[in-house]
Amino acid sequence: MPLNGYRSMCEEHQRTIVSSEQGRQHRANNPGACFVTQYQIDGEVIRDGLRCDYLLMNEDKSDAYLIELKGTDIEHAVDQLESAAQILRQALRSYHIKYRLVHTKARTHAIHGTKFKKFCQHHGKPGEFIHKENILEESI
Repeated sequence: MPLNGYRSMCEEHQRTIVSSEQGRQHRANNPGACFVTQYQIDGEVIRDGLRCDYLLMNEDKSDAYLIELKGTDIEHAVDQLESAAQILRQALRSYHIKYRLVHTKARTHAIHGTKFKKFCQHHGKPGEFIHKENILEESI
């Protein structure tokens, strides 16, 4: 079910849904023309506190993608994803939550840091957490 009270940024059966910011991009391909919705979380759905940038939902498959487009502060990105998931937990209770992080060149110590490693371990199921530099493209 789309987020009540908010308007989706994409068409219901859009084939390609792009979330972008400052040269970083998450590109979701929807080859089956599933019913999808996209929301700007940062400043729209969640106005205060830590939050990620976008939420993309494949309504037909009950998948919810929390998307953070970040520079090099990987640890802060993890905090933003976790906070958004917590705030939206009730609204997304019937969805499989997936985390996506698109960042610029990550600092080695951040990728090997405790916070990032714990997040990866906690969300270690295949496809649950994916991170990539600059552009992440996937089929949803």
